[in-house]
Amino acid sequence: MSDPLPSSQPPHQAPIPQGLQNQLERFKKRLWQIKIAEAVLAGFFGLLFSFLLVFGLDRLFETPNMVRLVILLVGVSLFALFAPYWIRRWVYGHRRENQLAKLIARRYPRLGDRLLGAVELQDQVEGKDSLSPALRAAAMRTVAADAAGRDLLEALPAARHRKWSLVVMVLFLLMVAALITAPQAGVNALKRWLMPLANTERFTFTQLDLSGISTPHHVPYGETFTLSVPLSADTNRSPETARARYGNGEWVEASLVDGAYAFVFPAQRAADHLHIEADDARASLPVEPVIRPAVENLRAAVKLPAYLEREDISADLRSGFLSVLEGSEVTIQAVASRALSSGSAQVITLPSESLPQPDAGAADAGSPFGGAHPTPPSTEPKNDAIVEVEKEIPPRDIALKLNSRQMTTAPITMGRRSLVIPMQWTDIYGLKADKPVKLRLETAQDQLPSTYIQGIERQHIMLAEETIDFEVLAEDDYGLKACGISWQGEFTKPTGGTPAKGELTLEQGSPSRTTISQPFAFSPANLEIAPQKLTLRSWTEDYKPGRGRVYSEPVVLYILTRDEHAQVLKNEFDRAIGELEDIARKEQNLNDENQRLERKDGKDLQSEENLKKLQKQQDAERANKERMQELTKKMEELFKDAVRNGEIDKDALKKMSKALQSMRELSQEDLPKVEKKLQDAQSQRNTEEKSKEDMKKAVEEQKKALEKMKQALKDANEANQNFEASTFVNRLKRAANEQDGIASAFIDAIDKVIGSSFEELDPVEQRTIKGASDQQRQTASDVRWIQEDLAHYYARTQKEEHKQLVEAMKNSRIDEAMEILSSRVSANLSFAAITQSKQWAEQLRKWAKQLEGDQGGAGGGGEGGGGQQQSEDKDFEFMLKVMRMIQKEQDIRSRTRALENLRRSLNPDIAHPALPKAARPDTRPSDVVPAG
Repeated sequence: MSDPLPSSQPPHQAPIPQGLQNQLERFKKRLWQIKIAEAVLAGFFGLLFSFLLVFGLDRLFETPNMVRLVILLVGVSLFALFAPYWIRRWVYGHRRENQLAKLIARRYPRLGDRLLGAVELQDQVEGKDSLSPALRAAAMRTVAADAAGRDLLEALPAARHRKWSLVVMVLFLLMVAALITAPQAGVNALKRWLMPLANTERFTFTQLDLSGISTPHHVPYGETFTLSVPLSADTNRSPETARARYGNGEWVEASLVDGAYAFVFPAQRAADHLHIEADDARASLPVEPVIRPAVENLRAAVKLPAYLEREDISADLRSGFLSVLEGSEVTIQAVASRALSSGSAQVITLPSESLPQPDAGAADAGSPFGGAHPTPPSTEPKNDAIVEVEKEIPPRDIALKLNSRQMTTAPITMGRRSLVIPMQWTDIYGLKADKPVKLRLETAQDQLPSTYIQGIERQHIMLAEETIDFEVLAEDDYGLKACGISWQGEFTKPTGGTPAKGELTLEQGSPSRTTISQPFAFSPANLEIAPQKLTLRSWTEDYKPGRGRVYSEPVVLYILTRDEHAQVLKNEFDRAIGELEDIARKEQNLNDENQRLERKDGKDLQSEENLKKLQKQQDAERANKERMQELTKKMEELFKDAVRNGEIDKDALKKMSKALQSMRELSQEDLPKVEKKLQDAQSQRNTEEKSKEDMKKAVEEQKKALEKMKQALKDANEANQNFEASTFVNRLKRAANEQDGIASAFIDAIDKVIGSSFEELDPVEQRTIKGASDQQRQTASDVRWIQEDLAHYYARTQKEEHKQLVEAMKNSRIDEAMEILSSRVSANLSFAAITQSKQWAEQLRKWAKQLEGDQGGAGGGGEGGGGQQQSEDKDFEFMLKVMRMIQKEQDIRSRTRALENLRRSLNPDIAHPALPKAARPDTRPSDVVPAG
């Protein structure tokens, strides 16, 4: 009995035999079992294979999210798409007998066709004429019998469920093995497989620790750089080597050292990715080359010591060097090219190069002529205090304040030793500067101020009524407080007066004033300074406490009496005459050579050899002319000084004036003419006759110049004789004054020295007696020279008045008396010294008056005594009076200017009219101490 048909099928008109129907049911059931198994296994295969694929790919590289998503979708699609499709095709597509018959026909075509016919006969409607039921039944039995002899299961399509089962079993075992042997990798792959779009980090057996590397990673632009990639602490494997490359460049290998790989890459300039491979670990790091952070501005804010009273200084430090005053506070400010993350700075104290020196040249107010120059370095051993200062000082860190790109140090106090400040910084990208900046702060001492007097020679001779103009200059590195002048007198012979001493504040400074330039007119007469040797200095002081004043090199002023001044002028005049004689000799020699050249004919003169001689003669003539010009200037100054003296004989001045006029004409007219003619004789355009003529004129002009030189020499010698004669009067008067001075010195000290031997005297009186004794010996020597010079002068001039004076001095035996007086002075025979000094002073004045009177009486003679000579004398005397009046007027004007300067220096209201009284310098009248 056959199985009933499925409820979903309507009952057949004539069902097929039950046996055949059972065969078809078994065929369908087996077909369904196989195909459903294949669909399920295919779904499992897809899941397992996709998981294992992700697991395998992750072992090789970082599987992208999209790739993992595609793998998951493909693997799941075998369950979601292929299995339903497979079941629909083989299960739902083979439910009916006709479908099964068609499938059987693929294996057994004839049986299948007959079977399909039998199946179709089941549903045919029977009719009397069209179909016989018996015949249909017989046909079905025939098909059933034919099918019964065959195994329809052999007609099933190829079954792959066993292979798929094996494959799925293998994949399952592989998955289980992966989860057991590498559970972390398996679980990680499972997460990444199930959630492909999640940012689940890929598990690797070798794990790199990139947490300390910034992203993107910045490296120095255009420089070789090193990247250290450490292994993670929980890495499973630690391969000996790893490799990396920059972009598409070559691979760089590195060995594992101390748990990290140090890769060295060549210089890079373009941004790219850095690919790192270590075993199964793969990493890609974006890298951007950037220029190292550099300093764009570097300045120092210097706070100077409080005693200077000066504002803070901002100094440029880009040179890396700065000189800073000791005791200052320095704050360094650096501005980098980009924002900074950190910075560091140290203070390194350098060893001292030399011993610290005390302030030199500073003298207190009571010693205005103390040292003016720094004391030379001491050669004595260092004391313990200095050794302690110079001990090694370890470097110390200083605090830094960061504000974006700016880096500011804490204040650094400057001591006696120089400092080096190394500074390093790191920017926000972790890059350091190419090399640390080393700033050198050189400690500087507050140097001594300096002052000097310019516009005047170191030694100057003048009369008391003269005024000298000079300029006082003072300089200091950090500000001048004041500057002025001071003077100290010294008598060169015994006298009852007091040496001059005083000082004057010329200008008040300020903390910001580093230079002072003050012109000054100095007049001894205004300050009541008598003739003496005067040491003049300028002084200045700065703001450093306890330093005191610093003085300049001295200028020595010899303030002379008129007779002393005349003697100096006489000596200068002697030297001028000697130089004039030398010029004349030189000119005569040149004239001799010019005459030799003149004798040559024109053709010879134009030869190369003689042209060289002419050029040599011209050069020598030019040099002689320049010497004459210089000598003329000296003679003019000498003549002015002689006129100012007032005691020079007018005949001497007249002769000196004539000599000066001749010298002026020689230097300005005559000698230049000779030089010009010598130059014309060398002209290449000259004819032979023209050269001969020019040479002849040169010789003629030179002869005229020689005659004028001889006349100038004659006038100068005559002036010198008159000068010398007038100086005898002054020398005798000076000797008389010196004898009076010796007597005055004993009179002033008579109460302290009378009746005592030299050894019993106080040191002060001993010094007075010794000075008087030295002066007496000097006077005795002067008198001997006067007597000898008078004898020589008489031998040259044969003037009767000088003969009488020489005989009078010999008869008086004054030289022997002076020697005796010298011994009495040195032995402190005070009464005898006073008496005899007075007597010889009176005698010397009588001789001077006698010689002066004789000269006055002889002055009216003249050469021939003609009216013309008298007229010339009167004209010159008038001119001399006018010159003396002009000179006196100039002296008065200069003294008035000097008094005005003095008044301004003493009165701050006049010197500083624009300043309020509180700000004016305190210059008291006691600042000037005039001579007593």
